[in-house]
Amino acid sequence: MPWKFVTPNIEVEVSYKKAPNKLLAPKPPISMRTWDPDRLVVEVDENGFIGEIYRKLTPVTSVRVVKDRKFLWKGKGKTLATETRYVDPETGEEVPSSEVLEILEHYGYMNLDDKANEVEKEMIYHFAETLEGVKMVRPFERSKVLHIPEENWVPAVSIEGYLIKSVYEIFSDKKDVVRMLFEEAEKRLKQDQIGITGWSWGGFNQCYAFAVPYIAEGKFGWLVKFTEEKPMLLHKQDIPAKVKIPIKEVPTLKTLPPVQALVVAAKSRKK
Repeated sequence: MPWKFVTPNIEVEVSYKKAPNKLLAPKPPISMRTWDPDRLVVEVDENGFIGEIYRKLTPVTSVRVVKDRKFLWKGKGKTLATETRYVDPETGEEVPSSEVLEILEHYGYMNLDDKANEVEKEMIYHFAETLEGVKMVRPFERSKVLHIPEENWVPAVSIEGYLIKSVYEIFSDKKDVVRMLFEEAEKRLKQDQIGITGWSWGGFNQCYAFAVPYIAEGKFGWLVKFTEEKPMLLHKQDIPAKVKIPIKEVPTLKTLPPVQALVVAAKSRKK
């Protein structure tokens, strides 16, 4: 399902794909191993002379181990006591529980009421606790349109200070759409602007979407950067001396308000 990219100048359907990250400090694949206390390796040359003797390295794997569990009585919600026997499948001999390690290989989720009855998804309603009390709410629909009116194009510096959670590329294979995307990118790059709009992937979270044009290696493109939070600056300090060169402050907001409030804040700082 394509997205629709809407500005005061264009309204086009675009493809989208999550942009992969390039590791700036590459590292080789790392594996975990340990010395096997019961296995020695003896090196012998072609003449039969014994060389180095060392312990064999064996691979180590991290697994999900069940630390705690409980069993509920369906229809009653009561926690049940259990008695479990562990048996060697080859000999039938019982194995003490102290020698058993339970490993979680597969798991799933179920919605249960207070009596351990399964509740179908269609029968579940959601409530939010607000200052005005508990209110019934419903999830946001998944966004499909990047609608950025003219008043939502703000200085590119506005994106600084936000934690970018994911980055997508938007593009098209149609020549006329490519031309319109380039013309829009050219205009915004000349004005040093990025676009801001609200977005939701569904569920109960909303975020900001920043539409960012760029030129790289003689080609152009559009990035859509998603964010829903910013760092809390708790240790700002006084500047110890007068600064001769003016320092440009990054626009800041204390909360995540509606998009329009962000736009007003960013533009007021530009003035």
